[in-house]
Amino acid sequence: MSNSYTTPPTLVDPGRVTASQTLRSTEMSRLGDLQNYIFATGGTHNVLSQMFDDSCFTQDSTSFVQMAQWIIPILSEQHTVLNVNIQGFCIGAANGTAKIELIIGSSTVNTEISITDGGRYTSSFNSGSLTVAGSTADTAILRISVKAPTGSEVTILGIQANWQALTSPLSTGSLSQGSDIFIPQGLDRLGADLPLTARYGVETINNINTLRARGRVLFCWSGIESASSSQPISAAAAPPRALGVGDLSSFFAPAAIFSGTTENQLTVKVYVRALNISSSADHFTINIMNNALPITSAGNWNEFDIDLTQDELSLSDQFGLSVYRAGADDDNFFVASTTRKPSSTSYVAGLCIIGV
Repeated sequence: MSNSYTTPPTLVDPGRVTASQTLRSTEMSRLGDLQNYIFATGGTHNVLSQMFDDSCFTQDSTSFVQMAQWIIPILSEQHTVLNVNIQGFCIGAANGTAKIELIIGSSTVNTEISITDGGRYTSSFNSGSLTVAGSTADTAILRISVKAPTGSEVTILGIQANWQALTSPLSTGSLSQGSDIFIPQGLDRLGADLPLTARYGVETINNINTLRARGRVLFCWSGIESASSSQPISAAAAPPRALGVGDLSSFFAPAAIFSGTTENQLTVKVYVRALNISSSADHFTINIMNNALPITSAGNWNEFDIDLTQDELSLSDQFGLSVYRAGADDDNFFVASTTRKPSSTSYVAGLCIIGV
């Protein structure tokens, strides 16, 4: 009973699985194939993609300095390989190094990626991968530290990460996605002249509910900490560390949130990383997607489940989907205050929004 899938899958004809229609083995086989395909590949697009301006994400220290971090979703216990691609360069020399760490609970794995370009206008992407033990956790922290070769400095221009899709066939037995279970479909038992069991129907409904709950990144951003540069220009190593005054009108991404999300008790989660909080006097509230979120913890990620109460964007009419403004609201008086500076007051150092 091979739990295989085809790429791309052949989709089910919706007109053949409605009331009064004869259920053909073709539709059942395609539906089983599609379930396996979605479990293996669903969500293996970018879980992180952030670009940086020139001379911002720079480091001239010859020992590793932690500079940014993000929250990313974990797709399933079987997805254990995270691919990371970095675009960067070392001025006048090659072989700076970026260390990528993936933290799941109390477990940390890391890999080091060499930065091979010696100048700004070259085209190399340097890649690495991390292999983790299977986990039923929903999220992980992805962190980057950078060091430069002696007498040079490293500039990071962009970072991208995605989970590696599973190969066909899937493993036998039940597979874990967070606290939920997925049952792979053996295509050999869905052919012509074979019994169509009630078990297949129950497993299909349960599998659909499991797959609908898989995390999907709607917005992912980190400020840059501890940048350092010896370049003789005033803007060098002066990156955005915090969500600030000029960000509010554009600090969001249009994101589709699919029908049934609220009805099926699925949630949109917001993660806010704040720094410079040492007492209750440093606590603040930030507005995200029409939700006022109290920020009280420093260094760690503050986690929230939010309600979808904001109005949809006009893009909803163009795409026939519910499209929302996923990001910081433009009425954040806390952020907009020009008296707040990362050097002396609490601030937002990271913001990640994960939907389904």
